[in-house]
Amino acid sequence: MEQVMRIYRTSETSPEEINRRLLPRAEDLARAEAAVNEIVARVRAEGDAAVLDYTRRFDWAEATLDGLRVTADEMDAAVAALDAKVIHAMSGAAEHIRRYHERQMPGSWFEEMAPGLTLGQRFMAVDSAACYVPTRKASIPSSLLMSVVPAQVACVPRIVVVGPPQADGALPAGVLAAAHLLGITEVYKLGGAVAMAALAFGTATFPKVDKVVGPANIFGTLAKKALYGEVGVDGLYGPSEVAVIADGSVPADWVAIDLVSQSEHGEDSQSVLITPDEGYARAVLAEVEKALAVSPRAKYLSVALKERGAVVIVRDLDEAAAMANLLAPEHLELAVAQPSALLPGIRHAGSILLGGHSPVPVGDYYAGPSHILPTGRTARFSSGLGVMDFLTRSSLVGVAPMWLESVGDDIITLADHEGLDAHAEAVRRRIGGSD
Repeated sequence: MEQVMRIYRTSETSPEEINRRLLPRAEDLARAEAAVNEIVARVRAEGDAAVLDYTRRFDWAEATLDGLRVTADEMDAAVAALDAKVIHAMSGAAEHIRRYHERQMPGSWFEEMAPGLTLGQRFMAVDSAACYVPTRKASIPSSLLMSVVPAQVACVPRIVVVGPPQADGALPAGVLAAAHLLGITEVYKLGGAVAMAALAFGTATFPKVDKVVGPANIFGTLAKKALYGEVGVDGLYGPSEVAVIADGSVPADWVAIDLVSQSEHGEDSQSVLITPDEGYARAVLAEVEKALAVSPRAKYLSVALKERGAVVIVRDLDEAAAMANLLAPEHLELAVAQPSALLPGIRHAGSILLGGHSPVPVGDYYAGPSHILPTGRTARFSSGLGVMDFLTRSSLVGVAPMWLESVGDDIITLADHEGLDAHAEAVRRRIGGSD
């Protein structure tokens, strides 16, 4: 039987080379970028007309401009249609997410740092933000909770939810119920690059926002990239990822289902097991095969595991941590007996889940941190969505005459050195007048 996941050994192949082989295959994005640039240009020039044309072409053939905003009746119907247990679960998740993000809120401050010099910083929420929720293939209310709640904690005055309509013009009931639960009333049926452009530029029907956040398809992601500067963005998110460091102390079938579950996100998702125990790795692979044998999604799960998945056999847990740092995965599970001992060696991961009872779904649905996380090795320099994504920071500088007199000559010297005469003069006039 063909191996369900590739196996690498650091005794044979360097961690750097393994990391290189696990990167996504180079794709020709020129065609997608050209399509996105056309959409962005048309929406900018034509506004609603372009939005409606593209929405009819890509998503909902019978769309009307009025129909692209969700009505109160649609929201009420969604809540009525949804199982009460689902709404209860959403409410519990929202509470955990809220509590976690309240701990992230920074405090403004303004203090005298030296006699006559008062400094500080002030945090203010952006005026408006759009939270994009991928709704084309499934109902994913968790993504709405994970983006809207941090925005609410940051006290963003206007929060918009947007997601692509299904062929019948509806958004999933779960997504609308989640919006209703959080008190969001401005919800639009727009997808991908069209949504990003409409809300970045603003049209007669879709007022402009200051920031767009949330995961989108490749067209929406490329539109974020193209529109940055016109509108703020949180990040450029790609296929979902998990790496699991395991020492054999966690049951093999638990780790196997964690690898398989990550592949549910799509054929381009990545699942990697890192372990120093090859016998344990073989046991996990056997459990993966068992899970695939009974899964209704086995066809595409198998593609993801074969094409993007891997098992990396390392010499020890220290090398496992180093391998994980190279991968800088979106999610990193420390399925080891002593996760707190391994944690100091982990430098780069979007979300770190500690111990055998902390699988990715706990974080993705309920624990509290946002599941909107850096992918594609970008955890080396970026972080998951949080309160700070919805805040701006202003520095505060207050100067008394006595302090300026004491340091004015230094400032003038620096300005003169840079050849900025007016800068020097602006200070000189305040410390005794010009010559």
